[in-house]
Amino acid sequence: MKNKLPFFSLVLSLGVLGQSVEIVPTTENYGSNGIVYNNSLFFSKSGILLKFDGTSITGLPVPMYNNQPIEGKLDGSMFVYNNKLCYSYDYIHNPNHLFEYLNQDYFITYDGTTQNVFLNPDFVFSYRGIQIGDNGSEYEPVLYQGKLILKGANSSPRVGQSYSLPSVPHIYSFDGQSLTKINNLNINNSTPTWHDQKLGDWALVFNNELYFCYATGTTPISSDRIAKFDGTNITVLDGNSPYKGGIFNLNNALYFKLMYTTQSTPGGPWLYYHLANYTPATNTLSYFFMQPYNAEWSQFKPVIDNSKAYTIIDNKLSIFDGTGGTQINKVAVTDKGIVGRPVLFGNNIYFQYQDSNNKYLLGKYSAGNISLVQNLSTSDTGIGKSFIEFNGNLFFMYTSGSINYLAKYDGQNMTVMPNPDNGQGVQDSEFVVYGNDLYFPYKNAAGIINLAKYGTTVLNTNEALKETGVSVFKEGSGFSIVSKTEKIAKIEVLDASGRKILNAKTNTQKYSFEIGTHGVFIVNVTLNSGKVSTLKVRN
Repeated sequence: MKNKLPFFSLVLSLGVLGQSVEIVPTTENYGSNGIVYNNSLFFSKSGILLKFDGTSITGLPVPMYNNQPIEGKLDGSMFVYNNKLCYSYDYIHNPNHLFEYLNQDYFITYDGTTQNVFLNPDFVFSYRGIQIGDNGSEYEPVLYQGKLILKGANSSPRVGQSYSLPSVPHIYSFDGQSLTKINNLNINNSTPTWHDQKLGDWALVFNNELYFCYATGTTPISSDRIAKFDGTNITVLDGNSPYKGGIFNLNNALYFKLMYTTQSTPGGPWLYYHLANYTPATNTLSYFFMQPYNAEWSQFKPVIDNSKAYTIIDNKLSIFDGTGGTQINKVAVTDKGIVGRPVLFGNNIYFQYQDSNNKYLLGKYSAGNISLVQNLSTSDTGIGKSFIEFNGNLFFMYTSGSINYLAKYDGQNMTVMPNPDNGQGVQDSEFVVYGNDLYFPYKNAAGIINLAKYGTTVLNTNEALKETGVSVFKEGSGFSIVSKTEKIAKIEVLDASGRKILNAKTNTQKYSFEIGTHGVFIVNVTLNSGKVSTLKVRN
C-alpha cells in the first residue's frame, strides 16, 4: 500500500522556543566544510582555517614549510585521523594556467597546537593534488591497516603539454609520518595508460583487503572496475564488468553493483546490472537483482538494519537479506522515484523522492509500505538530498520558490523555519552538529556563503568577540552573561523600539536574567573597566 501523508502535518515555524536560523558573524566565504575536533568547530573561510569555540572565532596561523609561510588555501573537506585534524593545502603560484607548473600540494595535520606539513612530491609541478571529500564522494578517505588511504586528483597538463595526454592519478597511504604513493597497475609498458580511482561509496575494507573502484585504459572515458589492494599490490577482480559502487558487507559477505554481459541469446548478448556477491576464497561472483542496462543505479552505500540491506536500484527501494530480496514499487509508475541517499531515522527508512512533476518529497518506508510527506504547496520544489538527525528530528533543506529553508521532521510533522534575511538561504550540503546547535552553509542577501546555525546558543556580535570577551547564552528559561576576565558592572536590555526593559547593577562575572516577551533584544554590558559590549539575543 502506498499513500500520501495528510497536508495538515505541515507547520510553518515562527521560531519555536526561541530557536531560529541565525548567521554566524564574520563567516563570509565559508568553505562548507565544518568539522568538530577537540571540542571546537573547525572550518575554512576564504581558504583559511578557523576555529569556533561557540563564543569566538580564531584564525590559525598560515602553515609553514622549510621555515617559510605557504601562501595558499585549504582545499576541500577535513578528516580526523589518529586524533589529528587532516586537510589538503594548495600553494597556487598564479590562477592563470600559464603558471600552473609552479603549483604545489601539501597535506597537513593539526594536533590542537602544531600544524605539521607534508609536501606531496608528486604534485610539486602540477595543478591540484590530494583531495579530501566526505559524504561518500570519490575523495572520501578510507582507514586501512591503521593508515589513511587518500585519493590524488586528476592533474592538468603542464605548460606545453597536449590535453590529449592522460593524467596519472594515484591513491596514497598516510601513517601519520609520511605520504606513500601506491603504485598503479602496469597495464601496458609501451602505451600511456589512463588510471583513476574512487573511494567513498566505492570503497570498503573486507577481510583485511581494501576494495575500491579502479579505471584503466587509453582514454579518460575507460570504464570503472572493481579492484582490491592487499597492502602491497592492486588487483582488478573483473576486467570486463563496469563497477557501479554501493559496496557493503552483509553478514560477513561482500556485495556491490556490477554490470554483467549475459550469454548469447536471441537478439543478444545483453547487458544487465546486478547486485554482485564476491567470494575471495574462490574468486567467484554470483548475482542478484538483474536489471536492464539502461536501469539507473545509485552508487550510494545501503542502509544496513536488522541484517538487511536497503539499497536503491532503478530508483526503487530494494531490500536484500543475503539470499534474495524484493523491490518496492514507486508510488506512481510515472514517478522518477528515489533519487537521494537513504537514511535510517527511528525504525524507518527515509529518502528524497522525485514525483512525475519533478517535485521532491520526503519518502518513508515502514513495514512494507512507502508513504510521502506532502510539500507545503504543490508548487514548491520540496526537500533536498542531505539529511542529519539532531535532537530527535530529521533535518534537511526545503525549497519554496527560489528560496531555501531549514526544515525538520519529527516522524509526524514537518516544520519549516524562516530565514534571517532575503537571501537564497540554506545550502543543501554539509550539516554538522556542534554543542547544542546544528550548523550549515547559508547564502545571504549579498549572495555570499556564510556559516549559519539553528539551536539555543545565542551568538555574540563582532564587538564582543574583538573587545571584551563577554558572551551570552540561553540558560533555562532565561539568559546568562559571562565575562571571561573582568567583573560586570551594569546590564541594560533594550527591546526593538529602543525601550529599556532592564537596568541592573552587579559586581560579578556572571549575571542571569529573564525576558517575559518574545522578540529580538539588545543587551549592553558595562565592565568595571568601563568597556562596553553590545550583544543581541532572541527570546
